Amino acid sequence: MKPLNYLYSTLLFFLLVTIGACSNDDNQVQDKEVPLPIKNDFLEKYPVAQIKSFHSYSNGIQQIDFIDHEKNEASIWYVNDSWKMTSTEINDIGQLPMKVKKAFSDSEFGDAQVIDICKTEREEIEQPLYMLHFQYKWKDVEKVEHYVLINGDGMFLTTLTWTPNSQRWFVGLPKDHFDFIAKKYAGAQIRGYINNAGEHEYFIFHQNIIKYVFFRGENTTDYGFWKETRYELDKSVQIPQNVLNVLNRLHPDFSYTNIYYIESDQGNAYWFVDKNDKNELGYCIGANT
Repeated sequence: MKPLNYLYSTLLFFLLVTIGACSNDDNQVQDKEVPLPIKNDFLEKYPVAQIKSFHSYSNGIQQIDFIDHEKNEASIWYVNDSWKMTSTEINDIGQLPMKVKKAFSDSEFGDAQVIDICKTEREEIEQPLYMLHFQYKWKDVEKVEHYVLINGDGMFLTTLTWTPNSQRWFVGLPKDHFDFIAKKYAGAQIRGYINNAGEHEYFIFHQNIIKYVFFRGENTTDYGFWKETRYELDKSVQIPQNVLNVLNRLHPDFSYTNIYYIESDQGNAYWFVDKNDKNELGYCIGANT
């Protein structure tokens, strides 16, 4: 029986060592694991945060998962030791900046019960982006997933009734996107970014209008690099007579609630939409038709 007891003791020893090693991975990361430039920047940004884990990837991206001073779970990403993005899951709506809370409460969704809140900060974009998720009635459907996007200074960017891809999947945004926006929309403020099924969408504030800029590609040489830019027009705007003639010919009794302008390489267009219709029907008519 002695060999069996010895074997049993040996297996028990290795099991305890293995369990202990796994437990260390779940505790606070050892100080020496985080490169010094990253550690210094992180401590400057979050001096009382608790680091949960550190990951270094072969593409030059480093990630720290941590708990912030308000007990929120968060992750921060660096590319070649330079900060790129922070994503924070905010536990309570009471933690939101006053301007963000006011923008939400003053909206049509002010009475909604918020399910979760994500805050995204990016090196390339000055304002933080808050995404509030909740269920709300849309048309005849009682509970539809909604996401509203609000900047840290209270600018209400948009409402989504579809679920965007996680911001965590897109740490470094393509430089060609920013160069294109800077050239085509000089003086514009880039206010936020989301990704929908691989399509890049930027929110910019240009000439006192929130515009939505869509890209399919990441490099200017990609086919269909810039898809389009669209933004809402005031209903009092003067529509070119040639466009109105086409609309009246297609549907003389059509009543629209919103007008959008769409810019693209294929030409610009006016989009007339009836948002009172359950399917939000409308007509898109080329500006030079």
